[in-house]
Amino acid sequence: MFELVFSKVFDEDIDACYDYIKDTLESPMAAKNLMNELSSKLIYLEEKPYSRPLVQDKFLASFGIRSIRVKNYIIFYIIEDANKKKNVNILRFMYGKRDWMSILKEKPNTVYTKN
Repeated sequence: MFELVFSKVFDEDIDACYDYIKDTLESPMAAKNLMNELSSKLIYLEEKPYSRPLVQDKFLASFGIRSIRVKNYIIFYIIEDANKKKNVNILRFMYGKRDWMSILKEKPNTVYTKN
């Protein structure tokens, strides 16, 4: 089994998403349901991180970035499977209709490492 390692930005993404759904959309139950689904997907990634393909963008794929959908959102992650390390580095959690390719490309050298 792999260990999940969360980026600080991922934590901020989760907080912002939860607060937006709960407070702005005034739907605490939807926010809770999304968090439950997120937890389920993270457990899945611990067990089967290779089950998801690399993202289709060639530049981002060159960093080993993969994704998995969680309702209308997307988790972005990189697998680290070398030198006895078996980590799934969870990078971002974004609304699927955002321009996530541009967002992920903003600072690739400081945020991601190649496998």
